[in-house]
Amino acid sequence: MKLAQYFIITEKTGVGRWTLIFLTRFVASSFLLYLLYLWVGNYYARWIAYGAKPVLAIFGYDIIIKKAMSITEDISLNPVVFFSLVIAIMNIKLRKRVSAAILGFLILSAANILTVFMAFLSFYKESETLWAGTEFFNLTINFFLPIFLWFILLPLGSVLPLNRSPRK
Repeated sequence: MKLAQYFIITEKTGVGRWTLIFLTRFVASSFLLYLLYLWVGNYYARWIAYGAKPVLAIFGYDIIIKKAMSITEDISLNPVVFFSLVIAIMNIKLRKRVSAAILGFLILSAANILTVFMAFLSFYKESETLWAGTEFFNLTINFFLPIFLWFILLPLGSVLPLNRSPRK
């Protein structure tokens, strides 16, 4: 069997091979998207910081861009994880994956803006409780939200090999 043929998904593809193909696609897309992030990630982080500015202004505070950039540096990688998962999944139409990617990106960006807002609000209010909540929220959106959105926005059950009935 040629190597390229091994990475083609068919109805007979078993769980092991499906998982290997998925992980290979995930690692490859993560690597490529991380290289893209190194090039444009600073713009995304700045966009998130400026997105938090009007929300913070509602409470009468201003954003300090230099501090905001250090906060967004930590959270701006979650779209890379989400996009890598969307790219890695197989047998879902491109149109569905693109719409899921756009919606997921917007949700992740809103969550990132909310994180920056909460971090600054806790700083200005000098609230340890709010800071602890911000840290918890930050960890949640960094590790859980990209995977959660991936499961919610894409019909994964229909493409997983576990749900296929054996052929007779």
